[in-house]
Amino acid sequence: MKFLISVLVLFSSVVLGQSEINLNALPYSDYGSSGKEMADPVSVELTSASTGLPLANYSVRFALTAGDAELSSVEGFYTIEENSCSVLLVQTDSNGIARVNVDLGGMGENSITATALDSDGAATVASFGIVSLDIRSIFFQVFGGLAIFIFGMQMMSKNLQQVAGNRMKSILRKLTANRLMGVMAGALVTALIQSSSATTVITVSFVNSALMTLQQAVGVILGANIGTTITGQLIAFKVTKFALPMITIGFAISTISKDNKRQMWGKVLMGLGLLFMGMTTMSGVMKPLQGSAPVREFFTKFSTSPLLGIFAGTLVTVFVQSSSATVGLTMTLAGSGLIGLQGAFYLVLGDNIGTTITAQLAALGCNRTAKQAAMAHTLIKVIGAIYFAFLIMDPHGFFMRLVRQTSADPVRQVANAHTIFNIVNCLLFIPFVPAIARLTKLIIPSRDEEEPDNEVLLDENLLETPVLAMDNLDREMVKMARVSGDGLCKAAEHFLTGKHQPKKILAMEDDVDNMQRDLTIYASQLFKTNLSSEQSLRLPVMLHSINDIERVSDHAVNMVEARHRIEGNVLDSEGPLTTAAGQAYETLTDMAEQIVKALDGHDLKAAQKVLVLEGRMNQIEEEARENYGKSLAAYGLANLSGLAILDFIDYCERACDHMKNIAQSILGGGIWHGQEAGE
Repeated sequence: MKFLISVLVLFSSVVLGQSEINLNALPYSDYGSSGKEMADPVSVELTSASTGLPLANYSVRFALTAGDAELSSVEGFYTIEENSCSVLLVQTDSNGIARVNVDLGGMGENSITATALDSDGAATVASFGIVSLDIRSIFFQVFGGLAIFIFGMQMMSKNLQQVAGNRMKSILRKLTANRLMGVMAGALVTALIQSSSATTVITVSFVNSALMTLQQAVGVILGANIGTTITGQLIAFKVTKFALPMITIGFAISTISKDNKRQMWGKVLMGLGLLFMGMTTMSGVMKPLQGSAPVREFFTKFSTSPLLGIFAGTLVTVFVQSSSATVGLTMTLAGSGLIGLQGAFYLVLGDNIGTTITAQLAALGCNRTAKQAAMAHTLIKVIGAIYFAFLIMDPHGFFMRLVRQTSADPVRQVANAHTIFNIVNCLLFIPFVPAIARLTKLIIPSRDEEEPDNEVLLDENLLETPVLAMDNLDREMVKMARVSGDGLCKAAEHFLTGKHQPKKILAMEDDVDNMQRDLTIYASQLFKTNLSSEQSLRLPVMLHSINDIERVSDHAVNMVEARHRIEGNVLDSEGPLTTAAGQAYETLTDMAEQIVKALDGHDLKAAQKVLVLEGRMNQIEEEARENYGKSLAAYGLANLSGLAILDFIDYCERACDHMKNIAQSILGGGIWHGQEAGE
């Protein structure tokens, strides 16, 4: 019976071509450090196909078929080199095992085959894949590429904001009448400046300055979420090969051109090139990792664990402060085959949550409405990520099929997944904008007390966008002028009639001093930013106007002090000086009203009226001096109250001189034409 079985085995091996030997690869590590020898040799076990017993003194040919590793003999094994150190013939030992050492070269994948021939020349092959890794190089290439990507993103975004700043500001302020227009405005502005973080920060600052309601802000934020997907779509076009030409041309334009706008456009192009270069750098280091089983297993966990994937995406985005950068990194991982589409989608959901940290940071130090706007941004992203995570848990569900049908390219699929999520999320939340606003008010309740009127609200987050920072400065300067003018008029009325508490008037003057300090510090910070030539000319003029507003307020103190020298209601007395004092008061109050109007809307007619009123004030002051001289000649030293009235008129005239300086700057289009009033 045994003989019959042996005959059948022999027959089958001859007739059917079955090999007489078995060649099995023994367990091995599929990765190692570049430039070093593998800790364990690559080994095979050779056994008889019929008996299963080890075959000793059998030749096994080891060959490197891919990569730049080198094979070397293991002590105790007989080897014969074939042509190069990448091919070795090794004799099996008494246990039927053959081994070779592997010296790894540069980073990349290495393939090794072990071949044994039976007596009929039939080959049996075992294959080994080993990834050569340089951890230091991987670290610097991944984070260096990410740094280049973020730097390019910031350069592109910053200069786009400079070029489109005024347009961006007007779009956000004018096109937010309803939620649909707000969504369109947010999407358009973000597409223009390539930064949803910048748009949300600007939106938070507008809410903080009462230029936008909470519901309007929610609409803009929804639109910004759509606009930010443009970056991923640009990356997916695979124009990375144009990175160096973009950098070269952009650098040339920004360096050679003398036109400020052309320089900015050159930097936009250079930033886009750097963005693509960063993607190329990261992609280059990701490809070798694909061949490592432990690395693949590590990234595969993202595909099977929604919580882990979303948490990882959130954490990385919070760290790098750019959802575009982390979406780009996710696209690189997907393009390298390290993660599947489902895992990439989970990371994208986390990226979208992580980007809300920028708005939260921007809201620190702002009023509660601004904090509510930032919270609305976070709620929209978190709620969207939660329900979308359930929708894509089934890898063959509707949304996963939809994304796969959009493209066969994994990189494009990730970009499309990002776009689909934000569009669907926006469409879902548009009808619920009022509900989101109410929910944020429940989470961050509004205080009963109002924000103090005499406090400037300067958003330092806007300093990265000078055109918006200057708008913020301009807006708060109007508030300062309003407080200064109100305090001056109250002081004038106090001098004439005794109305109003001196402490309140002096407190208002202190508020103006504090405003001047804060506005001046903010302006000095603006000087350190990359200002355009027009902004560089405007900012010193604004500082002059801020100083003039403060000097106007100083004269309120003089009027309060002058009141101690007179009694009763000045206007109850008859005479040329009291008449002049009444005229000076009327002119002063009219002028204070017109200067605020001129500053608030850059109203040239109001500024021109200020100059006319200042001329009238000069005439009143000249006539008062002349009348005082006549009064002094008639009454001698007895009329000391007349001197106090004359001083009051002089204070009015000096305050009007400073308002004239402000009006002249407005009429000059922001360029100084007058001379600063002296004391």
